[in-house]
Amino acid sequence: MAAQLSAERENSSPVERLRAKLARDEPLVVVNADHPSASFVEVLARQPIDIVFIDCEQGSPDVESVENMARAARLHAMASVVRVFSPADWVLERYLFRGVDGVVVPRVDRAADARRVVESVRYCYPRDPSAKFVSVQIETTNAVEELDDFLAVDGIDVYFIGPVDLAKSMGHEGNFRAPAVQRVMDEVIERARAAGRHTGILVDDDNVADYVAKGVRFLYTHANDFVAAGARAFAGRAGATGSSIS
Repeated sequence: MAAQLSAERENSSPVERLRAKLARDEPLVVVNADHPSASFVEVLARQPIDIVFIDCEQGSPDVESVENMARAARLHAMASVVRVFSPADWVLERYLFRGVDGVVVPRVDRAADARRVVESVRYCYPRDPSAKFVSVQIETTNAVEELDDFLAVDGIDVYFIGPVDLAKSMGHEGNFRAPAVQRVMDEVIERARAAGRHTGILVDDDNVADYVAKGVRFLYTHANDFVAAGARAFAGRAGATGSSIS
């Protein structure tokens, strides 16, 4: 498997491969590394994973960690994206220059904000702005209301739905499983699909197949969830409970 992945990655750049898969309507497996560790990125790079997701909004990586994690991904020709903590120009510039292949940008409330994100990427890379993979988050009622304008912004590869924040914005205290929130998320997916654009969302073992069937192609999950599932399965096979199994 590792040799096959290596051979596939040698023939094009990470961003080119991501866009080619989306153009073929194939899903992207996106894994939050959950730890500021370059060596762990190397472990992930040997798996059938398309993107390592470095989370600087809710996670602990500092700027130097991002640079080292991106370098580890690059050594194995795997794509890396960083989720920044703000759409401010200076934040995007600081992280784009760390060697990542793209950015995921939260707190983008208006279509005008999404256009500014694209403009920031173009400012950083005026000769080749398409060299970076760009995702903006749809996570407020304002963003949903302006969805058509969001979808019309050139230069965005994926519209990443933030379920918890969207649920909070809708008055459901972060309960993204509420039927009303689920309906809105499905509507965003359907409208984006109809416009020929791609969406992403947090998935797990129970719902990933359903979201693929709905048309989601940026399938985001956590490495910690893989570790937890593997540990539970191993302990079960061993007949052990461990000190923290609940």
